[in-house]
Amino acid sequence: MKFSASLLASAFTFFVASVGAAPSTVWDPTITSPIMGTVWLVGTAVNVTWSTADQPSTVSNVGQIYLAKDQVQLMALSGTFDLAAANGFHTVTVPDVVPGDDYEVVLFGDSGNIGPSFVIAEQT
Repeated sequence: MKFSASLLASAFTFFVASVGAAPSTVWDPTITSPIMGTVWLVGTAVNVTWSTADQPSTVSNVGQIYLAKDQVQLMALSGTFDLAAANGFHTVTVPDVVPGDDYEVVLFGDSGNIGPSFVIAEQT
């Protein structure tokens, strides 16, 4: 998918901030949830998940999860966390945003992986 300018700038800033003196292995995990057809309800705790099938033996970077709408970054859903120790998931709280079907999750680490669009809806 094509990144918007703000997502690309955020990815670059996050990457520069997380690069240390030691070389790191670049890992580009695939987001497995949320995916198309997923519905998140405002105010609930949900897991953002990613594949660890191709995780290298050493991952020396931190992760952070952002919410985007139509590929434009909206807000951080998490603080930074140890990407390798997270074991393929991190729990976040769905923010109070305008309901819609064009939200995406961005997982920052070595890169900014953007997942497919999904729905955020109000609780009934």
